[in-house]
Amino acid sequence: MTRRRAILFVADGHRDDFLRPELCPNLSGFAATGRRFHNHTGNFPSATRASAASIATGCWPGSHGLHGNTMGLPTDEGTVVHDVGDPAFVSSLRATFGRTLKVPTLAERLAPHGGVLIASNVSPGAAYFQDPDGYGHVVHRAGSFGPDRRPLGEEEAPVVTHDAAGDMALSAWFCDRMTRDAAPTLGVLWLCDPDLSMHADALGSARHLAGIAAADACFGKLRAAVDAMRASGDEVLLIACSDHGQETVIGHVAIGDELVAAGLKDSPTSCEVAVAPQGGSGLIYLAGEGQARRDAIAAFLVAHPHVGEVFIGRAMHTVGQAEGDGLAIAFSMAHDAHQNENGVPGRIWVCTSDSKPGKPVGQGSHGGLGRWERHPFLIAQGGGFVPGTHEFGRTRLIDIAPTILRHLGLPRDGMDGLALPRN
Repeated sequence: MTRRRAILFVADGHRDDFLRPELCPNLSGFAATGRRFHNHTGNFPSATRASAASIATGCWPGSHGLHGNTMGLPTDEGTVVHDVGDPAFVSSLRATFGRTLKVPTLAERLAPHGGVLIASNVSPGAAYFQDPDGYGHVVHRAGSFGPDRRPLGEEEAPVVTHDAAGDMALSAWFCDRMTRDAAPTLGVLWLCDPDLSMHADALGSARHLAGIAAADACFGKLRAAVDAMRASGDEVLLIACSDHGQETVIGHVAIGDELVAAGLKDSPTSCEVAVAPQGGSGLIYLAGEGQARRDAIAAFLVAHPHVGEVFIGRAMHTVGQAEGDGLAIAFSMAHDAHQNENGVPGRIWVCTSDSKPGKPVGQGSHGGLGRWERHPFLIAQGGGFVPGTHEFGRTRLIDIAPTILRHLGLPRDGMDGLALPRN
């Protein structure tokens, strides 16, 4: 019997301008047979964990409630910043608000329609927030879960290494599961490369290019599996994409410490003003006496030589964030178009803290509003997309989920995104 199914492949951190035939022949060949979206835009912050939730929900962070790679949670004393990548953060968010995300995920929507398998090799938070409430299957090295968050043993789900070899092992396991008769309606394969390689070395380095090649090899294996699914009669929508890019780090700024020095935050550990670093950006939470300092803090940021744009209150809506639960100010770090030693354009300053020291100068990072870090790639094939065509209108991460639901013939209400144009 013919089934409509969807496969989403995510190569974490893969900049659109590195999708070239000599670097990734499998993805480039796929682009020639699908519809290539040349003006695809990432989230703010251009951080994986909030981006994963946006891809899973079709909503901006301001709508789904996962603000970034770190975020503040209110307490009786004020706001405490948490690392969203921590596996325990799902429970922390639920304990604070009585829920996880504010909107349903694809896993929740598809639970009655064949289910979802998410195989991820990035941070636990990025994996778990695609299905934080246990509607489908999530496979991750930190712990795998089935419906109702039932733990899966190693006989049911692999434990792979956080590297290129782990990506390939996870890809092989995923392809085997998705080509079985009882496979779910939607499969998501999310690799750690080339993001891992870009963080570890200079952009354009041999290590970075090896990460691109490794991810491309995984996609080649996946595409062969999709061909087998189609040969068996399934109508498969295959989407290949990344969640963000990266740019070269040129310096670090501990904004929280500087606010203390300026008399705008009581101490490094005080909770009336809390700074959540996002790499190339930051989020500021205010509580109690801190709320009266909002305008002074904003003025400090606007005058800072290494801060880019500042968004206060409702102005955060322009970048997909929303005030509330203490979140009052968002800011990007300064960035420019200069090249690194390998001729790769795009440089950023990064916001740091004691717990988030940032990547070293000269290596890759992201999280802000830089041109290249917010330009992931996107290709769609099947599902009515005209082969060999190009789209130059703006598309967003939030457009992926409604595109999948359109292919599956299911409602896509309550989403900020729109289904992608097919021709």
